[in-house]
Amino acid sequence: MSRQTKGPRLYLRKGRKDGRTGQVLADRWFIRDGIREIGTGCGSDALDQAEQALAVYIGGKWTEPARESDPRRVPIADALALYGHAKADKLRSDGATMLGFVDHLLEFWGAMKLSDVRGQTCRDYVGWRIGQPIRHGRTGRKVSDQTARRELEVLSAAIGYWDRENNLTSRPSVTLPEKRESNRDALTRNDASRLLRASMGHRIAETGWAAIPGSGSANRAHLRRFLLIGLYTGTRAGVIMRLVWSESPTEPWVDLDAGVIYRRGRDERVSTTKRRPLVKIPRRLLAHLRRWRAADLDAGHHRVIHHGGRQVTSVRRSFAASVVDAGLSPSITPHWLRHTAATWLMERGVDPWQAAGYLGMTVQTLEKHYAHARPDHQSAARRAMR
Repeated sequence: MSRQTKGPRLYLRKGRKDGRTGQVLADRWFIRDGIREIGTGCGSDALDQAEQALAVYIGGKWTEPARESDPRRVPIADALALYGHAKADKLRSDGATMLGFVDHLLEFWGAMKLSDVRGQTCRDYVGWRIGQPIRHGRTGRKVSDQTARRELEVLSAAIGYWDRENNLTSRPSVTLPEKRESNRDALTRNDASRLLRASMGHRIAETGWAAIPGSGSANRAHLRRFLLIGLYTGTRAGVIMRLVWSESPTEPWVDLDAGVIYRRGRDERVSTTKRRPLVKIPRRLLAHLRRWRAADLDAGHHRVIHHGGRQVTSVRRSFAASVVDAGLSPSITPHWLRHTAATWLMERGVDPWQAAGYLGMTVQTLEKHYAHARPDHQSAARRAMR
C-alpha cells in the first residue's frame, strides 16, 4: 500500500557542493511535494517570500477534496487544503504567519488521518515543535508552546470547517497546551530611543555608540519607518507592512491630505477579533510620512515599507538585529510596539474609549491588559487605606 503524501511543504536545503564545479551552493528554500522538489528561488533569509511561493504553488494545483464523513478516511492534508482554500482572503491578509502555521502542521500531520487527532498526538506535536529552533532570525531561541498552541488552533479550525461541509460521523477534538497570559511588556522611552538609533546603523559597545561598518543605515531604512509608525499608532505589524501611498480596495493606505491611516483596504473584510479602524496621524509622524512619500513618489515606489523599492513582507530579522545592536533584551518582538503605544496612552491618562478606538481594540481589552499603567490606577483604593 502506498504511503499517504504529506502534501506540499517547505524545507531548507542546506548548502552543498555543485557536482560539476565543486562550488558550495547557498542554502535555499524548496517546496517538497511527494517525491518532487520545486525551487522557490528564495535564500535562507527569505522565508516569508518562500511561504508566499508555497501558497501560489498550492493554489495552482488545487483540486476539491473528495467528500467524506468518516474521519478514518479523511487525510489531514485534505482538511487543511480545503480550509486554506476557503480562507484564501485571510491567508493573503495574514500573510506568512498563517502560511507558516499550515506548513508546520503538514510536516507533522500531513500523512495522518483525522482519526489520528487525539490528546497524545497533540501533545507529541507540541513536544516536537518546542524542540525546533525558530526558523527566522539567528537568536537561537526555540519555538514556544504558545506558538504550537496557535498552530493547533488552525488544525482545529480546519477540522471544524470539514465537519460543517461534510458532516463527520465523529469530530476529533484537538488538545491544546494551556494558554499563558501575555505579560504585555512595553518599551520605555529610553528603550525606544535606543532601538531607533540602532535602526539608523549604530551599535552600542562598551565605549558607547559606534557606526556599523558598511551600509547599516540604508539597510535598515525600512525598519525605521516600521518603528515610527508602530510606536506612534500602535498599528499591528502585518498592517504596517502592507501600507501603500494611495487609496486601495485591497490594501491599507495612507491619506496624507486627510491626515489619516486607513488600516484596511476599501473592500477588505476584517475579523471581529482584529479590528482595523482608521487612525488620525499624530503631527510628528505626519511630518515623517510626508517626507517619505515625497522621496518614494520621485522614485516610483508605491509601498510605504520597502527596501530599495522591493516589497518587504517581514522585519523580523532586521528588528532582531537592531534589538541586539541596541543592547536590549532579545525577547523584544515587533508586537511590543503595539503594547508600547497602548501603555504610553494609559500612562498619559488618555480616556480609555478614545485610546481603544485609536489603537483598534476594545475598551475591555485595553482595560484588562493596560489599565495598570494609568496614573490613577487603584487610586480610590489607596485613598481608602490611608
